Amino acid sequence: MNADVVFLPWVRQGAAAAIPTLDTLGANLRGAVDLSIELTINAADGPTVPVRLRGPADVVGIDTNEIVRVDPRPGTTDFEPNYFVAIEFDRPDFPWLFTPARADANGRLRPWLCLVVVRKQNGVTLFNSGDAPLPALEISAPAKVADELPDLSESWAWAHSQTASPASAAELSAALAGRPELSLSRLLCPRLLTPHTDYIACLVPTFELGRKAGLGLEIQDTNLTSNTGLQPAWPSTTTPDEITLPVYHQWQFRTGQGGDFESLVRLLQARTPPVGLGNRPIAIDRPGFELPQTFPGDAQLDLEGALRPMGSSNAPLPWPTAAEEPFQAELEEIVNAPGNQQTIDPRADPLLAPPLYGRWYAARSTAEREGTPWFDELNLDPRHRSVAAFGTRVVQEHQEALMAAAWEQAADLQQANQRLRQLQLSLVVGTSLHVRHFARLDADEDAQAGAPALLLQVSAPAFGRIQAVGAAGVAAPTLIASFNESVLPVNATSVAMRRIGRQRGPITRRIAAQGGTRSPRTWIARLNTSASRVFVGHPRQDLASFEVVRQRITQPKRVRGFAAVTAKAVANMHGRPVFEIVPEGQPVKVPRNMGLPVTADNPAARSLRIAARDHLRRINPGRPTFLTAQAQPLALDRSKLLAQIEPRRTLARLAEAVVTTDGNASRPTSASTKAPVAIEPVMAAPKFRQPMYEPLRDLSQELLLPGLETVPPNTVLGLETNRRFVQAYMVGLNFEMGRELLWRGFPTDQRGTYFDQFWDTRASSLPRSDVIPLHLWETRPLGAAQLTPAGERFVMLLRSDLLRRYPNAVIYATKALKRRGVRSPSTKPTDEVHPSFRGSLRPDVSFFGFELTVDDVVGDDQKPGYFIVVQEQPTEPRFGLEVDTPRGDSTHLQVNAGLPPGLPAGGLQWGRNAAHIAGIARQQPVRVAIHASRFMVART
Repeated sequence: MNADVVFLPWVRQGAAAAIPTLDTLGANLRGAVDLSIELTINAADGPTVPVRLRGPADVVGIDTNEIVRVDPRPGTTDFEPNYFVAIEFDRPDFPWLFTPARADANGRLRPWLCLVVVRKQNGVTLFNSGDAPLPALEISAPAKVADELPDLSESWAWAHSQTASPASAAELSAALAGRPELSLSRLLCPRLLTPHTDYIACLVPTFELGRKAGLGLEIQDTNLTSNTGLQPAWPSTTTPDEITLPVYHQWQFRTGQGGDFESLVRLLQARTPPVGLGNRPIAIDRPGFELPQTFPGDAQLDLEGALRPMGSSNAPLPWPTAAEEPFQAELEEIVNAPGNQQTIDPRADPLLAPPLYGRWYAARSTAEREGTPWFDELNLDPRHRSVAAFGTRVVQEHQEALMAAAWEQAADLQQANQRLRQLQLSLVVGTSLHVRHFARLDADEDAQAGAPALLLQVSAPAFGRIQAVGAAGVAAPTLIASFNESVLPVNATSVAMRRIGRQRGPITRRIAAQGGTRSPRTWIARLNTSASRVFVGHPRQDLASFEVVRQRITQPKRVRGFAAVTAKAVANMHGRPVFEIVPEGQPVKVPRNMGLPVTADNPAARSLRIAARDHLRRINPGRPTFLTAQAQPLALDRSKLLAQIEPRRTLARLAEAVVTTDGNASRPTSASTKAPVAIEPVMAAPKFRQPMYEPLRDLSQELLLPGLETVPPNTVLGLETNRRFVQAYMVGLNFEMGRELLWRGFPTDQRGTYFDQFWDTRASSLPRSDVIPLHLWETRPLGAAQLTPAGERFVMLLRSDLLRRYPNAVIYATKALKRRGVRSPSTKPTDEVHPSFRGSLRPDVSFFGFELTVDDVVGDDQKPGYFIVVQEQPTEPRFGLEVDTPRGDSTHLQVNAGLPPGLPAGGLQWGRNAAHIAGIARQQPVRVAIHASRFMVART
């Protein structure tokens, strides 16, 4: 048992757990298992059925998806020779799945397959045969089978299962049964490897039955049922001169020089940065333009890199005496020449001169020596201009790939801009028509007082989208709502009404002939001055309608001498013939009941009653009624109505609706309002998320860290990021990319920030940009903390073969705890800070950046600071011997030879079972912690 995992000598699940035969670790066993299963049918005992379990003779291949890890990885060229080769499976019972026996009292159980490692040499051959289901490994002279294959009598010792450390036996069972991520099984090969040697690792059967099945050889039933059926795939005592084994899985690797993680970690030393690390001198006495004769002949400046020693000053490095003013004066005149000429004569041909990096972001055409903004410092200091030029060179070298990526991001941009250009044509034509025709409608003063009749008629199709703003500025949702509240019906502006009331139409001519006016505004003006309005609607509830009266008279009764008349009452008026039909002018004399029974009907009364009943049934009490109500004339502000149908406004809204932009594209902004201009072509700003330190490193590693060659091997030292360098480089990148986009016809205003990632933060959970958008830098100085969201960050540099051989090593920072004046690393996960970016330099340098400042990691009297931890990956256990363990003459470790020297038993018993051997042979993960103060140099 280990502190974080549990090793089990074997695991059996399912029907295999019921196998009664003990594994005697010899050949005196049957090659198959026959069991009897009692069936239960409808809760009643059923028959007993014989069942034969699958065994090694039934396996002709494995699912490679069961393999979750091999160590070393295929193709490894520097595997540590003191480690055992291993292979891991997803199922915790996979090595014993087809073993026809159960474990003995000590927990020993042979697996049905094993891992062998053979040296690549003459006589060792891997081949495929068309007659066999599996590829085969052949070992023959001059190779020796005894040297290449392990002792199968000890195969039980090199197969074990592993689960996460449980708190109880119930949790252990649950992990094996239902939590596949918590368990696995593993095979080890006990071969003692030789440095600088090529090997082949093969997964082969343990038993002869499996060997025959894998090679397609005949298997008799007697081989399964005899008491000597479980023969090993090769004998342990008398080894044959040659052998052929089927191979379930294989991979190749090479060992390297001796030394494991622990030995490499012990070689590491925390050092302070060597003198001159982080700076490289550049000569400025021959810049390519004339300098005064008094200029120092050997003038040099120190060019910093993207990384610099921990504790370096944030102030710019000083200039040589009497060099800054004359150099910058000459440089200023050269780089400002094009801008000065355009100011004097805008029509003059442009001058060819060195670029002003970032001019579009700063909206400047000249730089000033007295200026403090980043633009002036970047363009007049040769150190920063050089760094920006490196960014320019990176874009030029990768221009084809960058442009291909830019066009891919703007796949729909050309189609969108074509639509916008069509809208621009519509704008020109529409504006002309609007000025010549629409703007002249109802321009006289009389029309201003009420509703502009002609303008209303023309704009009628858009009433649902025009806001009704009156002269007093009171807004309504749309013109439709204003029409519903006014005396003017909306149909007065319809196409049919315009056709009827057109100026040269027949009705207008007829009115004019009778002395009326021919004005086309006659209809709307007349309708808009009426004081009342007729509309169709349902009667109000308080009016004495038929329905109201009927509801109030719920029972037939007399109301002021009148009978309540309903369809039901009329239908029940039998025997009440109270009238008689007589010729007009004749008196009506109706005797009581006319001599008929009370229940009888007068023929005329009956006919009238039937007609009245049908009439009342057909009446709809809720039918629409024509009513009149008071309403106000429609009053509109002509100028505001005219402004709403202006083409520049309507087409801009259309452009916003049909063309949408995302984070990589933007619309040009108005110079006065700074608001987007919707109808102009879309300007795209492609985004490139790759870390741009990589192409700079490929140009020269000296640009990242000058003086790297002075760092000795097996060194750990502290650095910090140089934001002034990063900012200058990113300006050069973005400036040149904008020029390249413009040259290639890509729609851009050259003000987009195409690159904002310098360091590789892809593995970080919280990646952050290394610079804010360049057009937001404004007048801040170069190197300002506000321009870099992450600020200066602590960086650990490691020069060693450690990470090349152990790429999965864990590196992090953890808080220091101070007890009795002694600092120690915290073991709490909440105190850990993992790298926010990482990178590498040839051939053996790696660096890791943390979201911590130098002051944070170094600490002081109040703050203990941080330890930097380099730790072996704890989730990938490895097994083997200590580096200096004597090998002897054997090529394989023998269990019966006793506990190897240098391996602590730790309460376990060597040779008891596979779990004990795994616990002893496991190499514990190594961790080294170095306090950051050991990297510190005095601040200059």
